[in-house]
Amino acid sequence: MQEQVGGIFSDDAERAVLGSILIKDECYDVVKEYIVESEAFYVEKNKKIWEVMTELKSENIPIDIVNISSKIKGITYYLTGLSEIPSTANVESYAKQVNSDWLRRKLVSQSHEIAKKAYDNNNDISSLLVNVHDTTSSLLNLEPGQKFDLDTLLSMTKDSLFNKRNLTTTGFAPIDNIISGMTRGEITIFAGRPGNAKTTTVANIARNLVLSGKKVVMFNREMPNTEMMKKFIAMEAEGITYHMLRHNAVTSKSEIEKSLNIIKEKYTDKLFMFDNIRNLEGTFREIRRIKPDVVIDDHIGLIEYPSNDMRDLRLKIGDTSRRYKWLCKSENISVILVSQLNRNIEYRTERIPKLSDLAESGNLEQDAEIVAFTHYPWTVNFENAKHGKYGLDIVVAKNRYGSTGKATVGFSPDCCTLYDTVEEAEASVAKEMPGVPF
Repeated sequence: MQEQVGGIFSDDAERAVLGSILIKDECYDVVKEYIVESEAFYVEKNKKIWEVMTELKSENIPIDIVNISSKIKGITYYLTGLSEIPSTANVESYAKQVNSDWLRRKLVSQSHEIAKKAYDNNNDISSLLVNVHDTTSSLLNLEPGQKFDLDTLLSMTKDSLFNKRNLTTTGFAPIDNIISGMTRGEITIFAGRPGNAKTTTVANIARNLVLSGKKVVMFNREMPNTEMMKKFIAMEAEGITYHMLRHNAVTSKSEIEKSLNIIKEKYTDKLFMFDNIRNLEGTFREIRRIKPDVVIDDHIGLIEYPSNDMRDLRLKIGDTSRRYKWLCKSENISVILVSQLNRNIEYRTERIPKLSDLAESGNLEQDAEIVAFTHYPWTVNFENAKHGKYGLDIVVAKNRYGSTGKATVGFSPDCCTLYDTVEEAEASVAKEMPGVPF
């Protein structure tokens, strides 16, 4: 492959970059903004000189012919020739060219590798397409970032402050008062033990998002779409519980039709659900196709990996987290990941979740801007549950840019519905299901 990309370089540009640094030490800082690896230099001799220059810079030793020659034998004559360039004025332009040539060489090389894989019918096409996307994106990350002067940066910051499109709220005041909403390009995690309403919580958030005009994609890995839809029906229907829907015990068909019409009217082209996509490649493909505002993945511990991937689950989830981190930034979306908590919490007297309880956490805690736990005291010790059956605690254990704390919301487990307050939940249950004990 070296021969195929060998023509993509400029010896003159490489020499001019190195010569400028020899003449003027300060040029190194200019060049460093564009050249991040020694591999950017194609000529081996130039590559080695750059490595030594970088070493000298890190040790606060002057970058000159004497100090470089002490580390590379027989290079003095060559260095002398480099230092004879007429001017350092165009060093930035030369550095850009060296970096551009390097990226072109990498692109050609990786394109050949992709083509080779594409000819192999044993390679899954979805994985190949994701590989192409990841490859080109990795090259973009090597492209120097755009420079902004202070006025431009301040203007961009001001615009972001008043751009409500960048902020996504859960729709529940007690939660939003703590986290201040979820921002595009960031990850929020909701985690909990089984029976602590984590899926119901994110379903209610999805409902609020959809009703506010946001486009939401849900990947239901733990339950079929039909079961998730029953939760939405229970939220919208009066006098019909999720239990009734689960056991075909509904007698009011008119109320069912009413709730179905509400969902059809308000959810169409806003809510997309998948229960048959098991791998991350297919997941990302649908996300890029639909271009949602928010993605909800319930839950990431059930994502399937190729049979030949022998890494343990912790490393796999860590990889998933990192890839989601990149995706939400590149696609400018908010991502909500649902995760399990490990069993450690079961052995504590006080079963309030904490960050160390994240099951197979990998990089989850590190990559997420917000980590929140669903904690339903009624299932732990109903006799001492402060708010009885209708109180659900949302414990915000991490908030990168804000406060942490506990928010208590109203919760009707019968209707799979969350409310701002416990009182609202009780009033709703009393209205919709008279006779249900509190």
